[in-house]
Amino acid sequence: MPRPVEPPRPPRRASAEELRSQLAMELALHAYAVFAALVTLRGTLRALGVGSQVWIGDLLYGLTDPVVRPLLFLPGASVTVFGRLTLADATLLATIVLVPIGLLARKKERRYHL
Repeated sequence: MPRPVEPPRPPRRASAEELRSQLAMELALHAYAVFAALVTLRGTLRALGVGSQVWIGDLLYGLTDPVVRPLLFLPGASVTVFGRLTLADATLLATIVLVPIGLLARKKERRYHL
């Protein structure tokens, strides 16, 4: 026997704490997206051999060098992988890929609302 159609439920009002939490999460995701785009563009330019003499290379390398500089202290970080792409740049690109995978692998807490 088919179930009767239920009337739509009114939307649940979120508390101020939930709204702040959602805003913080959205801001963090936007910041991560900008950072990932900059790192991906840096890796692409380094792989293509674009130097800092071109304006986009100068701008991008200037923005991302403070993030890459600590990775240069790792052993073998200055080894060239492809074009001008070094192992430090490749490590940063791998980190960009691994962060979302780590977030997906976390155990999710489920809340059941009655």
